[in-house]
Amino acid sequence: MKILGEINMMSLFNRWRRKGFSRPDRSEAGASLAEVVVMTPMLLLILFGVTDLGRWAFLAIEVSGAARAGAQYGGQNRGTALDTAGIRAAAQNDVPDIPGLTTTPTTSCWCSSSPGTTVSCNLSSCSTSQLIPILTVTTSASNTPWILYGVFTSAVTVNGQAVVLEGQ
Repeated sequence: MKILGEINMMSLFNRWRRKGFSRPDRSEAGASLAEVVVMTPMLLLILFGVTDLGRWAFLAIEVSGAARAGAQYGGQNRGTALDTAGIRAAAQNDVPDIPGLTTTPTTSCWCSSSPGTTVSCNLSSCSTSQLIPILTVTTSASNTPWILYGVFTSAVTVNGQAVVLEGQ
């Protein structure tokens, strides 16, 4: 019985079966080794590059999470918003595996009649509207690549920021 549209599956193993599992010709004896020698450094560079990219993405996620944790702690009320040591501790406790995390909390105020316009945080700053205190927590950490290549020849700094209304 003949199969219509027979597919010719020529792979390395099929060729060996046809020839009786013999050795390749002498002209091809070192070709595979030469290909491996040429491609190994390139493949390792790609592997380390992808690994560094993953480490950078992980650091960005962690630094942003630390900023949110610090803002969450500081945004509870006016007392915790002024507790810079507590905000820094909350951010650092969120990412204990990231050394060298820098946390900077800043407080600014807006008037409810003109949101986005920064005023001093005195009660008399907004005569006809309500004073809105805003806490901004900025975090940063640096990542040094394992292999210095291309544009990544020094440490890369990753920043995170979270903004919260105080008492919200």
